[in-house]
Amino acid sequence: MTFDKDQIEIIRSLKGFGTEDSEIVRAVVIAYLSEHNYIEQASIDRDRAKEESDRKYKLDRARGNY
Repeated sequence: MTFDKDQIEIIRSLKGFGTEDSEIVRAVVIAYLSEHNYIEQASIDRDRAKEESDRKYKLDRARGNY
């Protein structure tokens, strides 16, 4: 990513988020995504996909496909 001078100053002023610019940007992005429930939703979707996969595997296994 490329930031202009003012953006870099803002990033570097957020020392509580990390010591390197990349750590700070990563932490800010994760905080934003968490605040807007994107991370929570992704986790829910991942868990749902795993549960569906487990159900399919168990059903296939019960049918003798494994």
